[in-house]
Amino acid sequence: MKAEIINPFLVSAKEILEMETGVTGIRGELSLASSKWTTQELTAIINIIGDVKGTFLIGVSIATAMELVGTMLGETIDSFSNLVISGIAEMANIIAGRALARIEELGYISDITPPMLIYGQKASISTLDRKRIQIPLKTDIGLIELSIALES
Repeated sequence: MKAEIINPFLVSAKEILEMETGVTGIRGELSLASSKWTTQELTAIINIIGDVKGTFLIGVSIATAMELVGTMLGETIDSFSNLVISGIAEMANIIAGRALARIEELGYISDITPPMLIYGQKASISTLDRKRIQIPLKTDIGLIELSIALES
């Protein structure tokens, strides 16, 4: 995987988090996914098609998801609901769209599919033969895990 197609996802995630929630994400250590299992309670999945293809995932705990969406809406969210699910899906969608706009500037034309969400840790994710790079973003409201499996 080329850094030029990975970095736009990290930059876009940090920008959207700060713009929508005021939360600053501090990047943790990059790693290759050591298993095919999700590690967070809620994972949004966006597939990417075109010159760049693969999968972009964002994983958060339920508590972090509720806090993120509540902050975006300017209200307290007391329970996990479809509103939280929708908010996390939309955040993933916006991040992926912004990242692909940056990648298009490099000459790669791609598109995203609508987000899908998985509930529960230890769900099996196949990115076929593509390696998944894990990028943890540490925030004041919890860990946000970006996972990127792309090829160009």
